[in-house]
This record gives sequence, structure tokens and C-alpha cells, in this order.
Amino acid sequence: MEVGILYLPSVGSLEEKLKGFAGKRTDLYQELLHDLTVQSQYLDEHGYYGVGFTEHHFHIEGSEVSNNPTLLGAYLGPKTKRLRWGQLGYVLPAQHPIRMAEDVAMLDQMLQGRAFFGIARGYQVRWVNSMGQLIPGLRDARDFETYDRVKRELYEEHFEIVLKAWTQRTFTHKGKHWEFPVPGQVWPAADFTRKLGAGVDADGVVTEIGIAPPCYNNRVPDMFQPFSFSVTSLRWAARNKLVPISLVCDQDLVQEHFTAFQDEAAKHGRNLAYGQQMGIMRDIVVADTDAEANELARNAGYQVWYDFFVPFGFNEAVRRRHEKLEDIPTDYQTLCDRGLIIAGSPDTVNRKLEKLRKELPSEYLFLLTYTQLIPLPKMMRHWELLTEKVLPNFTDKIR
Repeated sequence: MEVGILYLPSVGSLEEKLKGFAGKRTDLYQELLHDLTVQSQYLDEHGYYGVGFTEHHFHIEGSEVSNNPTLLGAYLGPKTKRLRWGQLGYVLPAQHPIRMAEDVAMLDQMLQGRAFFGIARGYQVRWVNSMGQLIPGLRDARDFETYDRVKRELYEEHFEIVLKAWTQRTFTHKGKHWEFPVPGQVWPAADFTRKLGAGVDADGVVTEIGIAPPCYNNRVPDMFQPFSFSVTSLRWAARNKLVPISLVCDQDLVQEHFTAFQDEAAKHGRNLAYGQQMGIMRDIVVADTDAEANELARNAGYQVWYDFFVPFGFNEAVRRRHEKLEDIPTDYQTLCDRGLIIAGSPDTVNRKLEKLRKELPSEYLFLLTYTQLIPLPKMMRHWELLTEKVLPNFTDKIR
């Protein structure tokens, strides 16, 4: 089992956030960069798979100051030796697909093959609609049917373009939303390109394009799809060789998802074991005692979950079959009882993880981690206990 981290780059303690505009403060952002550096260097030394960041914009409140996950990887990656760096994930519909492919390829070159790629459809209308407003159908979410359809179309077409850019020296693309190259472009340096590259015809018209540099050694980075709530999304991931990362906690539902992914992969020539190429994500907090761990988790993940994620429908992660979202209790203990938050002493976390691993033997475990809401000394103690007393019981990767 590989163990990775999804950092939500939250700036400031809860007390600092309540003062307002935490996301606009240089002192808090500098503290964030320091804390991420210290933690990532520890993770790097102990065999963790990699670190990913969300992509979100306009977070003046300070909850997810992560408008460029690749740039964070370029900053932190050189400070580590083995740890992989990526996005969990880029919001595909609101991105320019070629620029995104180029950025990840450059990161992969800078880190000599230590980049990974994660993608999402996007749910925060405040920024997705603003930054994607020039795309018909993406400007206004009030027409939800059109908005949802266009996001799905862009998600799939952008992914297709990214793969072409990574796997072909030069390529063309003609889809519903994009055409590359734009027809009829005359390239004044046609002789130069014919001599040293490709992609122009006898009349000097551009016929193909290609990105430079490619990914490191022309590889395709590991690819992930957080957070997969539906069988449809899982089957798409299986067809396209992405690792879906599930937040769903209802065991029956997740087992159905695992089986659907395995079945779909088999239909496309990949015979995977149950749980292979699947990811699970949980919010895990370890401390010396159960009481301390629960207090830390209550003031970190729980606060963010119910203050921020629940309004966007993320209680889908803890919903039981046939249960309505509005009927789910909004207390800390519910998140623990349903398995999203796993907090406690090493003995307690070992016991809960053992049950999870028996039911859902995923190839990847990602840890949902909130920076600065837990003070750095407490976070480092969490990593120490998790690394030394918990994870070695479930994987030989952590040392």
C-alpha cells in the first residue's frame, strides 16, 4: 500500500481565521510554507508516496490557499529527494488543457519524474464560473443541466488533449470545444520547423503542434481522480487508467465501487485485483491519547468539514444508502462513527485501520490533512506516531 497526503493549504489557526481575511496575510502564508517544508522533508525521509494540493481560487478566508498546486510542487519538490508532487486535483473544465499539460510536464522535468497528475470537475462556483466564464455554459450554474453537461464535456475533452500532448511528438485535435491547431495559420518560420521539427505543410500552414519539454523521459505521470462518488465516474477512471480516490464511507457502497472499477478495467484489457489501482482517503489524526487526538481533529477537520464542505454536499461521503443528506447529524462523533475521521492513540488508529484495510484493500491510502489548524509541534508528533507505530503494520513502504 502506498500512502499519500492531500494537503488543504489552510493558513492560520482557528483563532487567526476568526479575525478575518486570513488568506490575505503574508505572515500566515509564510508560516504555511515553512510548515509544509518541515513536514514534507519528514515524509520524504520515511517512504510516503507523495503530496498533492487542491486547486482553488479566491480563498480570502484562508481555508484553501492553493490557487496553483503545481507551483507549490515546484517550490517544495527540490527540498525533497523521493517524494512525488502533484495536484488533487486540477479542475479540468476551468483550465486551458495545453497550458496545464505543459505545466505538469515542466514540473516532472524539474523533479526528474516525481510529478503526478490529479483531476477534478470542480464544485466551487465562486471561482469555476468566474475563471471559466468565456466558455458557453460554464458562466452560470443556475441552468444546472447545461452547466453540469458542459463541465463533463470539458472534463473529458481536456483530459484527451492532455494525453495527446504527453504521448505524441506532435498532434491534432478537433473536438466540440477545442481545435488544435487553429486551421489556416501560416507559420513564417516554416523552413526552420520543417528542418528541425514537424507540423507544417508545403504552403507553410501549421498542421500539427506539440509541447516542449515533454514529461520526464516521455512518460505519463501517475494519474488520480479525487473524489469519486458515483459508479459512472469510477468506470470512466477505469477506462482511462486513472486511480480514483474515494471518500465514501458506507462499506457496501464502496465495495460496489471497487467491484465496478475492477469490472470496467477488465472490459478494457486490465485484469486488476480487488482494490488494485484504487485509492481511499480518510482524515487521520494520531496523538498520545484518544482525548488529545479527538480534540485536535475536532478543531481541524471537523470544523472545516461542517463550516465549509457540508454546504457543498460533501456529506455524500458519510451518507448511508437511502439516507437523505439533510438527515445526517452534524456533530463530530458522526464523522468518527461513520469512518471519515479516524482519530486516537496509535492503538485506537491501528484497530480502526485494520478493519478498514480488511474491507477495502486499496492500493493507495491518502490522508486528508489540514495545515496550521493543528499546530506544527502537534502535527510532527502525529507524523511520528503514524510513521513509527501505525502504518508499518499495513505497508512495507513506510520506514
